Amino acid sequence: MVNRCQLRCIMCHFSHPDFEESNLLMDRDLLEKVAKEIFPIAHDVVLSSSAEPLMAPELPRALELCREYEVPFFHFSTNAMSMTEKLMDKIIEVQMPVLTVSLDGATKETFERIRYPGKWEVFLNKLALIRRKKEESGAEFPRLSGTAVLMRSNIEEMPDLLRLLASQGFSDVNFVHMGVLGGMGLEDETLVKYPELSNRVLKECKKVAEELGLRLMAPMPFPEGIQEGMREDIRNEEEGGGTALVAPKGSEFSVHEFLDHKNREFNLAVSPRDTHKRLCYFPWYYIHVNPDGTVFPCGHWFEFSSFGDFKTQTFREIWGGKEFRELRRQIRQIDLRKVCANCTISGMGRPDVLASFSRREKLRS
Repeated sequence: MVNRCQLRCIMCHFSHPDFEESNLLMDRDLLEKVAKEIFPIAHDVVLSSSAEPLMAPELPRALELCREYEVPFFHFSTNAMSMTEKLMDKIIEVQMPVLTVSLDGATKETFERIRYPGKWEVFLNKLALIRRKKEESGAEFPRLSGTAVLMRSNIEEMPDLLRLLASQGFSDVNFVHMGVLGGMGLEDETLVKYPELSNRVLKECKKVAEELGLRLMAPMPFPEGIQEGMREDIRNEEEGGGTALVAPKGSEFSVHEFLDHKNREFNLAVSPRDTHKRLCYFPWYYIHVNPDGTVFPCGHWFEFSSFGDFKTQTFREIWGGKEFRELRRQIRQIDLRKVCANCTISGMGRPDVLASFSRREKLRS
């Protein structure tokens, strides 16, 4: 519903030197049409994608529509900096199942360095507002979930971040590895260069989460000896910087367990299975609608080609259209276009293919 954010987090595309912010907003008529066609058949409606939903004027109406169409699960992720009592009252009124708050540090210094120009004290006040409104209403929902992007400069604060969130009434936490975007100078922040540190801290985090009663979704550990698979990929250095990495021969890793893990993380309605015949499930389970009604097949579609337009087409025309059919064919046959070959999402956190941690040309073997 919006393509704006008031923050410029250091790892986000909003901070990329080539990024241009748009003031485009989804209007009421388009929102009602999208909801009428998609919400009745949706398993999960996410009211945000790579932007700040609290800046969307139609967010309250979108929440009402999710409840009116009896969507089983709906939610959004916010930096919370624009949270108000009125918005929180609406979230509680419609019984939104989960409210996700993003933060990437447990101290003022780390938070303000990563989430510029956000202020730590303002953020803590917003957390207090969220908790107070829930307590005053006695509402079970929304459950409060926290999410953080893992980097070298914040990984050691993650146990304390868990303690902070637990003290504010959070029940769930999701950690994701950072995917390096070329041209932002963050190559040394990726934890693929620090696998032992990452594994050690995340192991501690799992223990802390159990002690606090938090449900933690964390990346799978890096296989032992993973750095043996490093090799330079000079040709594409400017695309993502640093090195493109492949797993060492003989490393043990279960692909189907990883894909099951990712499907749970994205709340896709895919049952666990022993074998997977697709590298990515998004074109079968997900549709991304932009504020102007155009459609992408996922939230990281940096090719920016449209797969349809809700202003002129129906959902069924788009979903069964030639663009979606061709993308599904490409993924089934591993005949990937550049945007998919460079994807950091389908493989984000997959510890046996370390090139998945940066948005760059991938090594194929």
